[in-house]
Amino acid sequence: MIRVREALHLTSFQEFELQAGEGGLENEITNVTMLDYETDARDYSAFQRGDFILSSLYFAKNDESLILDAFRALAVKGISGFAIKTVYYFTISEQLRRLAEAASIPIFTFHTTSMEDIIIAVSDLMKERDQQVIYSRLLDELLSSPRDGSAVALLSHQLDERLRPRCAAAYALLRPGFENHPLPSRESARFVPLDERGLHYSLFLYRGGVLLLLSCQSPLEEASAGLALRAKLQALRMTSQVCRVGLSLPCDARQDLDLCVEQSLFAAKTAALWDKDTLGWSQLGSMQYLLPLLRSRTAMAAARRQTETLQSYDRRNSTALWDTLTAYVRNEGDFARTAQALYQHPNTVRYRIRKARQLWGDPRDFELQARLCVSLCLLEEAGGGTMP
Repeated sequence: MIRVREALHLTSFQEFELQAGEGGLENEITNVTMLDYETDARDYSAFQRGDFILSSLYFAKNDESLILDAFRALAVKGISGFAIKTVYYFTISEQLRRLAEAASIPIFTFHTTSMEDIIIAVSDLMKERDQQVIYSRLLDELLSSPRDGSAVALLSHQLDERLRPRCAAAYALLRPGFENHPLPSRESARFVPLDERGLHYSLFLYRGGVLLLLSCQSPLEEASAGLALRAKLQALRMTSQVCRVGLSLPCDARQDLDLCVEQSLFAAKTAALWDKDTLGWSQLGSMQYLLPLLRSRTAMAAARRQTETLQSYDRRNSTALWDTLTAYVRNEGDFARTAQALYQHPNTVRYRIRKARQLWGDPRDFELQARLCVSLCLLEEAGGGTMP
């Protein structure tokens, strides 16, 4: 599935100029086809919902009213967009503009690009997206449960038969506000010019982000692999401005690819939690041990129950115990920094933390419970659900 807004990032769409219907840029394109014939029949039965229409308006070159007739009929069909090659008409009428706005169907003009090139470009992108669905299912299977070496080797080969023995992974997760940033294609990872002798890259669109695998024949070092992966993402326009990146440890691609991918996903999620641009698995410290707990129904139920205890108290009493505890954990138990982050007096923070402790039954390991509860709940929310 691709949307009109995504197609605009294709090279063949670069000279497109939006004339009306901006509200329809999220329309889903199911096909790209041409309307370029002269007829009195006005038969639009061949067109389907989701069609993106290209036309020089040849059929209306002597009668502009035919444009409105055609657009009305196509709008009823539920087309995704309409692009006019400026051969006979260089602007659109005000009436057509109003129709496009009312129907939320974007109308574009373009000048020189071949219609065939546009059709091919969209078709290729749609095929790639279909293939990405298959890859996503394979990755879900890879991460769904612990696997022996032979199962991992088989899935690794299915993901990329050219994957080499030593591997490292990076997962790029878009920052809030950049959800519409164009994601690179699988093919683009092969053609970005970098000094990559001996390195092989595999790119997958996975769970709203970009998973990039680097593999080679010789052993990989964590630092050099991280630098190479980050440089590749930068070259693919996945910069630190638009995304956060998690990096795995190097692994055996045929035995431990599941661990490699899992580490990069979790590191990216933790980078979002800690507001870091890039975070490697080895930098997570004790956070590494939270990964199994995120999958544990028992552990997550306990964390949610403790969270609800504080949030319920906050709702009844118009307090901010949960927000204060979250800031307290983020600031590593430092009352002064927590107070500064919340614009509160340190004594106010101390009172709220004491109250939270009492509501939890005054446990002796309150500090540990607070860190676990807050971290698990925030990790569950962070990153748009990237964990399996």
